[in-house]
Amino acid sequence: MDIVRALHAERLKLRRTLALWLAPLAPLVIVALQLAIVLEREGYYRQHRVADAWLEYGGQTVFLWAVFMLPLFVTLETALLANLEHGNGQWKHLYALPIRRGAIYAAKQVSGMAIIGLSMVALYAYIVLSGLVLRALTPGLGFEAPVPWLPFLRYVALGYLASWLVISIQNWVGLRWQSFVVASAVGIAAVVVAVVLLQSDWGPWYPWTMPALVVNGLEEGQDVGAQLLLGSLGGLLLALLGGWEVTRRDVL
Repeated sequence: MDIVRALHAERLKLRRTLALWLAPLAPLVIVALQLAIVLEREGYYRQHRVADAWLEYGGQTVFLWAVFMLPLFVTLETALLANLEHGNGQWKHLYALPIRRGAIYAAKQVSGMAIIGLSMVALYAYIVLSGLVLRALTPGLGFEAPVPWLPFLRYVALGYLASWLVISIQNWVGLRWQSFVVASAVGIAAVVVAVVLLQSDWGPWYPWTMPALVVNGLEEGQDVGAQLLLGSLGGLLLALLGGWEVTRRDVL
């Protein structure tokens, strides 16, 4: 019941906030970019990618989202969720309430995962809608074929599971340190390192590259089970450890 009450409070605090509205809006940036790339390279698609235009378009869109936008979006969202309490000095008040501290941390964790999940659902919808727009605007690119609903769902869903470890890390950092700058700096620095490590042997085991490499592995038919387990189960384990560490502190 403590967790239910804490989640209800988080839902009320998130209403009409920037953190919530960004969830359906952020994926539009990547989808618009990919749409512009396809229109710019229309001749290439006509010559080489007619047979698998949908999969090429959807896979590249999810990959771009997972490489660049998703880690930064997780950083921003978790920092905004933590700042709801840090900014107003609400931790003393929350810790004085007759509710377990672990429930408060769990509510923040679940809220962050739900917002990122909402953004992934929006990304899925935007990929399909933009592909249908391409079908109407530029016939002959291969988008006349049926929409591959299941492969797109695999890209988005498994990429989301692989991002749980990043969500847990950023949620812990955002709640552990009061400064919005600290949480943002950690996330931005991690993304810079991810770009360097993406093609290296360390890439499959670095949390910030795992979602992108899972999506790329699915496109190429590779086994991504290890990255999925580390990303999802590792995220859950780190959430428990982070909650244990944060709730043991007297005041945040």
